[in-house]
Amino acid sequence: MRKILIINRLGIGDVVVTTPLAKLIKENNQAQVGFVVAAKSADLLINHNYIDDVFAYTKKDNKKIISQIQQKGYNEAIIIDERFTSTLLAWKANCTLLNKGFEISLGANRLFQRKMRKVKAIEDFSTYIQLVNPELTQYEISAVLGNPDEARKEYLEKWIKQQKEISTKLVFMIPKSAALNKNWPVAYFSEMNRFLNHNGIIPVYIGSKGDAEYIEKIKGKKTNAAGIFSLRELPTLAKHAAFAISVCTGPMHIISTAKVPTIVLYGPSDPVRWAPPNAIVLQSKLPCVPCERLDCTLKKGPTCMELIGPEQVEKIIIERNWI
Repeated sequence: MRKILIINRLGIGDVVVTTPLAKLIKENNQAQVGFVVAAKSADLLINHNYIDDVFAYTKKDNKKIISQIQQKGYNEAIIIDERFTSTLLAWKANCTLLNKGFEISLGANRLFQRKMRKVKAIEDFSTYIQLVNPELTQYEISAVLGNPDEARKEYLEKWIKQQKEISTKLVFMIPKSAALNKNWPVAYFSEMNRFLNHNGIIPVYIGSKGDAEYIEKIKGKKTNAAGIFSLRELPTLAKHAAFAISVCTGPMHIISTAKVPTIVLYGPSDPVRWAPPNAIVLQSKLPCVPCERLDCTLKKGPTCMELIGPEQVEKIIIERNWI
């Protein structure tokens, strides 16, 4: 049996759009599939139908992860994130490198940067199946996350019922990205709250536990659900949502697997590559957009995110008869 290791230590969204590769490997081979991810993304892959082992990477546990990979017997590796450190990790774990990566990050700068092709990332990452099965050129692609724990399913059902009792529709808001230049002004989200509240909707804000304080700054009636749910539980909740509004961030990619209509506010990221198929994209027309940077170098004037006004979002909601 082949034992194939996928390595993608980038963001949560990157891991979501890499999961089709695990599915393709499993369906087309008698293979054991392992996945190395940054610790923050590990929950996505627990109880996964196509992934046997999840290795939650932190820098301090580097030697421990290498030992665990060796103990599990993984002997082939695909370096999705194309990082030099990921290539080195797989090599030290005695894996045959099916490809190599050389990107090195220095703060917001990247050396020997991976190629960002003008194609959806989910499609791009899926082509790595040809490193395992060269003859496989036609296949279906769908992101698949781990399943929620059985013990939590009853709680999730009760929570959804409670939200539907206080709001005319279930609407999700994802306001916070780890990259500050991807965030929408708090005042704009407050304006959206006013609009939704006026139409009988009390939106649900989701994010990490660390986002709770940020969400509290947003004015208006809302449910602050930051840190309440695991990443794997979000698609189960999103299936009941009428629509969502989000910045470009990991949880947006997660709820997209539930095919909920989502207005996505894009700043420095390229929606051609990163927007999920159900996304309704809003992006400013600044000449520097998309810059694909982790910081903003604009010296004066409104940023790309500030140029996306709440009225643009409201117009889409009204035109599509979502309220």
